[in-house]
Amino acid sequence: MKYIFNLFCLFMICVATTSCSTNYYTVLLSEDAKMYSSTDSINLVTIIPQNTQVYLSSTTNKKNYRKIKWGDYSGWAYNPSYTSYSNYVPSTKSSSSSYRYNSSSSSSGGSVSVKGYTRKDGTRVSAHTRSAPSRRR
Repeated sequence: MKYIFNLFCLFMICVATTSCSTNYYTVLLSEDAKMYSSTDSINLVTIIPQNTQVYLSSTTNKKNYRKIKWGDYSGWAYNPSYTSYSNYVPSTKSSSSSYRYNSSSSSSGGSVSVKGYTRKDGTRVSAHTRSAPSRRR
């Protein structure tokens, strides 16, 4: 019985760690952003300057905070203003994992070119254009 309980606990830990992931996108800040250690805006970690490339979570919480990563810093930013990169193009290097940004578009509309990729289940998704993510207010 104890073996089954331990197996169940191990299974639940695996499910919890794989289902609670956050998607981050590379963006360019349009204005200075204050990074806090939590969503209560009490402990200011740093101020990230305008036109800085950061990683920003795809979703906001109920208080309009987003998870943000910059260099060695990680924290929360309140409703950051940003421009998202649109076209990822392989660089001239032989390494296929190296990319450069071709152009940018505003986060408030337009279209985004998406390069082809292969999903975990082996399904191939060809390159396509989609609408840019809308900004929640």
